Amino acid sequence: MSRRARASTPARTARHDAHLFTRPFIACFAFRVVNALVVRTFFNADEFWQGPEVAHRIAYGYGFLTWEWRKRLRGYLHPLVYAAVYRAGDAIGIRGDAWSRNAPRLTHAALAAWHDVGCYRLAMRLFGADAANWALKLRTLNWFVFFCETRSFSNCMEGCFVTWALTYWPTETLGGASRGARKRRLKALFFAAMACAVRPTSAVVFLGLGLWTLMNRRDGWVAKCRFVAFEVAPTACVALALTAGVDRYFYGEWTFVPWNFIKFNVLGGGSAIYGAHPWHWYLSQGYPAVMGTMLPLTLAGFWRHRATKPDPFIVTFWTLLGYSLPAHKEFRFILPCVGASIASAASAMSSMSEKRRRAMMIFLVVTNVPAALYASVWHQAGTISAMKHIATIAKSETITHGGVLLATPCHQTPYYSHVHSEIRLTFLECDPRGADSADSTALDDSASFAADPDAFLSAAYGASPLNATTDATTCVIASSLAPSRVLLFDADARRSARWLSAWRFVLEKSFHHAHFEVDRELQREVYLYKRDDVDVDDACSAHVPVA
Repeated sequence: MSRRARASTPARTARHDAHLFTRPFIACFAFRVVNALVVRTFFNADEFWQGPEVAHRIAYGYGFLTWEWRKRLRGYLHPLVYAAVYRAGDAIGIRGDAWSRNAPRLTHAALAAWHDVGCYRLAMRLFGADAANWALKLRTLNWFVFFCETRSFSNCMEGCFVTWALTYWPTETLGGASRGARKRRLKALFFAAMACAVRPTSAVVFLGLGLWTLMNRRDGWVAKCRFVAFEVAPTACVALALTAGVDRYFYGEWTFVPWNFIKFNVLGGGSAIYGAHPWHWYLSQGYPAVMGTMLPLTLAGFWRHRATKPDPFIVTFWTLLGYSLPAHKEFRFILPCVGASIASAASAMSSMSEKRRRAMMIFLVVTNVPAALYASVWHQAGTISAMKHIATIAKSETITHGGVLLATPCHQTPYYSHVHSEIRLTFLECDPRGADSADSTALDDSASFAADPDAFLSAAYGASPLNATTDATTCVIASSLAPSRVLLFDADARRSARWLSAWRFVLEKSFHHAHFEVDRELQREVYLYKRDDVDVDDACSAHVPVA
C-alpha cells in the first residue's frame, strides 16, 4: 500500500463514523412512517387533547383547552412542535383534515426514528457494534414501542431525549478539558434539559443519574464542582428560561408550570383523580408489560454489566423508583427507560451463540408482532374511525343544528384536531370537582351520563322536541339546539334508546371498537346516530307530540 493510500484510510473511516447517524436514520424513518400509518387505535386521551388539540388552536384559531391548561399545569413547548408543523404545511398549501390528523403522527415517526438511532448509538458506545445492530432489531420488534412511540405523547419526546442524553453521558471523567469531551458533556446536558422541559418529571431520572455520576467518577471534587457550576447550572437555567418564555407568551403572564405541575400532582395528590395504583405497579405490571418477552434479556444485560456499564440500569432504576411515588401510574410514563433497557437487552443478545440467538429471535417475533399489530390496528379502534368519518361528513355540510354530541366517556375521542372543521362539537366534560366548581360533591357530565344516559340527555335537550304544552316555535328552537349526530358506545345506546327514538335518531354507522374490556365494562361497538330532521320539523310544524 502506498503512503498516500495509508494516509487516506483513517480519513475515510473518520468520515464514516461521523455519518454513522445517516444511514440507520433513513431506514428507521421509512419504517416508522409505516408504523405511524398502521397505528389507528385509541390508547390515552393525552395523545389528542394535550398535544395536537392545543396545537390546532394555536395554528388555526380553534380547538379545546382542557382544565389542565386553565390550571396552568401544562407547558406549551410540547404542542408548539405540532403547531409549527401545522403552520409549515399551511405555508406550502398542505391543509385539511387528513393533514391535521396525520401531521403529529409523522412528526413522531421522525422522532421515533431518531430514538431508534439514539438506542443504536447508546448500545454502540457501551457494548459494541454487534450489540448496536441488535438494539435496532429489538427496538423494531418491541410491541410497546411500535404501539406507542409514533403517538403524539410528550412521553415519547421525553424518552427520546433521555436516551440521547445517556448516549453522550460522561462515563469516565467529568473534568476532561478537551474540546471534544466538553462538547459531549454539553450535548448530554442539553438533551437532559430538554427532557425536563417537555416533562418536569424527568428531573427525577437525572437527579438520580447525576448524583450517581458525581459519586462514582474518578475526578476530584474541584472538577466535579466546576462541572456542576459551569456546565450543569447554565444549561438548566437556559432550559428554564426557554420554557418560562414560551409559557409567558401563551399564558399572557409569568407562570412556573413545573412547580404548578409538581404542586398539584405530587404534593397535592391530584394525579389520583385519574386512578390510583399500588406502589409496586411498575415493578409488578408496568415494566414487565412494556418490555414484554424482552424482559429476561434486559435483566440479563443489567446483571452482566452491573460493574462495568451500569448506566442503563441506573436510568431504569431511577425511572421506576421515582415514578412509583405518585398514586397515578401509566405504561407510557416509563418510556424514558425503554431505550436504555433495550440497549441492555441487545448486549445480552450479542453475547449468545448463533443457535440461541436464532431461537430467541423467532420467540421474540412470535410474541411481539401479533401483539403490536392487534393493539395498533384493532383494539379500541372505534372512536378513532368514528372521528375520521365525522370529518368526512363535516365537509359535505350535512351536520346541522346543534352539531355532534360525543356522548362517550370523557376524552375518549379526538376533537377538532381530527375533524378540522368549525362545526359544533360537544363532549361530556369531566373537570375534577373542586378544580373549577364550588360544589366538590357534584357529579361531572361524564359521570352523570354513565349513571343514567336517558335521564342525562332528557335533562340536557328535553325528552322530545315537543310535548302537549309546547308550541311550534318552542319546538323549532329546541330542535335547533339539539345535536344533529350523537356518538356513543353500544351499551349506552341501549340505555338511551327511548331518548334516541323520541328525537327520531336512526343509526347511521357503526364502528368496531374492542373485543376485550380495558378499564370499564366491555364496549364492543361505537354507534353514530343521525337525526331525521325532516320528521322532527314536520312534527314541529304540525304541532303533533312525538311519541
